[in-house]
Amino acid sequence: MTPDEARSLGRAIRAARMEAGLTQLKLAVAIGVKSPWISAWERGQSQPTAYRQATPPAVISQDQLTAIAEALDCTIESIESIANRAALSAATRVLYGLEPLGPARTLVGGQRFDLTDAEADRVTDFITGLIAARDLH
Repeated sequence: MTPDEARSLGRAIRAARMEAGLTQLKLAVAIGVKSPWISAWERGQSQPTAYRQATPPAVISQDQLTAIAEALDCTIESIESIANRAALSAATRVLYGLEPLGPARTLVGGQRFDLTDAEADRVTDFITGLIAARDLH
């Protein structure tokens, strides 16, 4: 997993945790880790600074991601939802036991991207806003 993927996954977990109304401490207790781990994962770090080793393990294991989803009262589909919010590569999705996204279906600036429908709508709105702002000048 790349550092960008780790940060993206962390942001997705944070958003899901906040939507569920849980603090980092409550989520940590629910999955059996110390709260600094939740904080570190949400920042895209492998582990809290106090626990750093010379060669840190993967950011979040498949079991830990499943435990997080269960603590958030989620189903496997919700794990997919968390992963879909994060910009994970096909290889990372397979690492977590998730199906890779389908072929890239959103074309932006001549490049294809794997975006959910909601993400594609946000990109469209953003581009429309840029065009409108350019036309004002």
